Amino acid sequence: MSFIVESLELENFRSYRRGFVRFDPHLTILHGPNAAGKTNIIEALQLLTTGTSFRKAVKSDLIAAECVHTRLRMLATDGVLRRDIEFSIKDDVKSVTVNEKKVRSVYELCSVLPCVVFTPDDLRMVKDASSKRRQEIDGLGIQLSASYARLVSEYQKIRSQRNKMMKEDQFGSEAFVAWTDRMVDIGVALTEKIYALFCHLEEPLLEAYSGIVGDSSADQTLKVNYVSTWGQDMSKDSFLAHLKEKSEEEKLRRQSLVGPHRDDIVFEIQGRPARSMASQGQQRSIALAWKMAQVSVVTDLGGKKPLLLLDDVMSEFDKERRHALSRFVGKVAQTVITTANIDYFDKELLELAQTVSVPDDIEGVERGM
Repeated sequence: MSFIVESLELENFRSYRRGFVRFDPHLTILHGPNAAGKTNIIEALQLLTTGTSFRKAVKSDLIAAECVHTRLRMLATDGVLRRDIEFSIKDDVKSVTVNEKKVRSVYELCSVLPCVVFTPDDLRMVKDASSKRRQEIDGLGIQLSASYARLVSEYQKIRSQRNKMMKEDQFGSEAFVAWTDRMVDIGVALTEKIYALFCHLEEPLLEAYSGIVGDSSADQTLKVNYVSTWGQDMSKDSFLAHLKEKSEEEKLRRQSLVGPHRDDIVFEIQGRPARSMASQGQQRSIALAWKMAQVSVVTDLGGKKPLLLLDDVMSEFDKERRHALSRFVGKVAQTVITTANIDYFDKELLELAQTVSVPDDIEGVERGM
């Protein structure tokens, strides 16, 4: 069974000195004015499920002003088992525990309760640089597979070391050749994982997109492709051959120019690149469909429903896309969504949801400076 978040306790976190929130098993809507602390709750839930923050925050950013530590606690249950998850920072040391046992890896934490987060920044994923789309698929893979997580970490370390050697003019040295061979081996293994995950995402992505655009889908046919920098067969021989082709350019730029870190996920509508030719509405529909597909893949491959966190995305959509999102939230996964305008939601959805006014309905709330 999937775990459901029951409650969240905040201590010296961002704008909160203290706070306690209870959640509905299906849908909780956090509403209130800007700067009320809604996004801080979303961030806290992500930290407790993935150990990371979509804000890319450094540790000191998470601690409330004039405080020296922070602590978050989340209780979750699957109906039989309970999980008490704590995240803390003290003396600049981050610690995460599950039932008082220290968590040693991101995957170990994610395996308790996977998480899909959707923020306004994600709406630009089609137009943004390829690194954004790679981060999206890697973030999902890390939650689903310990081996995927290890390969990502190892590949990043190897590539960093190889780049360092290039900056030190160690081209052609025995050590440089060894690091290159290792980068190729791990790069091929990682790409196999990435491409397999991409294939799992493709069908639910296209289905979700078709459901969003509705009757106009015939004029907005979506295709998505995984584009490798080192050939369609993505073999070790191909990797080495492309490295040889790029060797002079690598010497000039002092960085690795071939490998999964340079690959891309490319969207097309009616055969035209969505990044440059699609309307803003189409690009946002793709981003929404991508998040829907992530929920589907986590459920199918991970065997459990993720926690779905939506931070102020309703304000970014037109009426048609709000309806599409409303048909989705709270039904396929436990959902927590923030908004500054409760009127964005259909009456029927509000009747099914637990609505929490922030900060007024936060139990025991004490605001920071």
